[in-house]
Order: sequence, then structure tokens, then C-alpha cells
Amino acid sequence: MNRRPARGRRPQGVRVVYRRMDFEFEKAGVDTRWHGGSAFVSYFWNALSMSFPPGERFFIDAARAVRSQIEDPELEEELEQFIRQEAHHSFQHRQFNRLVGEAGFNVARYEGRFARALQRAADALNPMQKLAVTVALEHFTATLSREWLTNADLAKGADSRVVALWQWHCAEEIEHKATCFDLYERLGGSARTRIRAARRAWLLILSITFYNLIGMLREDGQLFDLRDHAKGLWHLLGPRGLITKMLPGLLAYLSDGYHPWQEDDSAALGRWREENARYIKH
Repeated sequence: MNRRPARGRRPQGVRVVYRRMDFEFEKAGVDTRWHGGSAFVSYFWNALSMSFPPGERFFIDAARAVRSQIEDPELEEELEQFIRQEAHHSFQHRQFNRLVGEAGFNVARYEGRFARALQRAADALNPMQKLAVTVALEHFTATLSREWLTNADLAKGADSRVVALWQWHCAEEIEHKATCFDLYERLGGSARTRIRAARRAWLLILSITFYNLIGMLREDGQLFDLRDHAKGLWHLLGPRGLITKMLPGLLAYLSDGYHPWQEDDSAALGRWREENARYIKH
């Protein structure tokens, strides 16, 4: 029987659980420069949001392709909750992306770039390789999520409802950060394949995200606003910037003995539950 690895146990009280959310975007809409008036920072996060509808579909398909091999009822239930969480992430980001499109941005183009790249990967890889890509991208989002939930500078000056969308998504990414990792290991996936897939997958998501960011800046006539670009690069690459702070977590993944629950994020999850209960609809 497949068993949970002894190392990297999930902290007590942390569960993978589906929640139905409502951020009330339909009532008030969203300012296109929702993050402190900065086009660069707002559109960077918007560009990441464009990755989620096709990305979550890839993750769900990769997990379902090997689901019949699971022998552990606990992991099978966890995977079911993972799939429901990912489907709702896709729904909520599609709602947000639609509002971005209504403001004049070519959302179909931006989502399409991610969709085509992931479809090429799906066509070229076997089920375990697709699962390795899923594990790598889940680690990327979990590492990003830790920063969003613990680094207050990242959300400073941003629209509170968009912040709530990202906080919820990040909290659930952390809750299920080991689900596909454990599944991959229990089905015999190698660390070598996992690490090789990570380098390619992270390059893919970052390159398309920045390409889409440039496209959005061009659409808004902000491609040469150097002052705003400097603010955006500080947001990403400054001493407390998103990418700067993510690097240690990404590098840790590239070791043979890594497990996602080596980092205990339960305190951040507890704060999220206390501060965002009003958005949960069940």
C-alpha cells in the first residue's frame, strides 16, 4: 500500500479542503491599476492570473491520469479536495480575468499563450512526466504563496478585494502543496526527473508571464514609463521583493531529499482564516 513519507509531515490542523468564495467583483468592478496605481505591478499579477485557467486544467488532468493507481484512501480524498480547490481557483481567476478584458485588454491572447505551451507539454510528455511538471509548478506557486501571505510589502496599497483573491488562492496552494508531490513519490517518480522538470517549468511560467506583462503595458500605453518600471522591478527584485524572497525556496526544491512540508506555513494559514472568513460562502 502507498504510504505517506515519514519526512515532511503536514502540520496538525492543516487540511486540504474546498471552499466556495465570493469576492464581489461583479458589484464594484476592478481598477485596471489596482495595485497602488502602478501599471507594472498590477499587470505583473494580472499576467500571472492569466496562467491559472489553463494551468489549473493541466494540473487536474495530470493528477486524474494517475488517480487509479492510488491505494491510500487518505491520499485519494486529499486529491479529490485538491481537484475541487484547483477548479475553483480557475473559476475565480477567470472571473477576475474577464473584468481585466472588459477594461480593454486582450485576455484571450494572454491566456492562450499559456494554454498553447501547456498543451505542447501535455502532448509530448508521458503521465509521470506531466505529474513532475505539475509538482514543479505547484512548488512555484506554493513558494510565491508563502511570500504573499507573510510579506506585507507585497500587498501594500492594493485593492483589498484583489488582495483577498490572492490570499485565498495562496492559502489553498499552501494547504495542498504536498498533494501531488506525495502522489509523484508514491508512484515511483524520481528526484532527477522532478528536478529537471522544475527548471523547464519555472522558465516557462516566468517567460510567458513577463511576455504578457510587456503586452499589457503596451496595450495601456505604459511601455516606456521608466519610473513605474523601476517601482515594479523593486517590487519583484528589491531586498524584500517577490522573486528575491522566493529564490531560497525554489533552490531548496532542487535537492534530492526535499519535501514541501519542510517549511511549516501553518501560522500563515491560521492568520488567513481569521482575516478572510467573510469571503467564504460555506
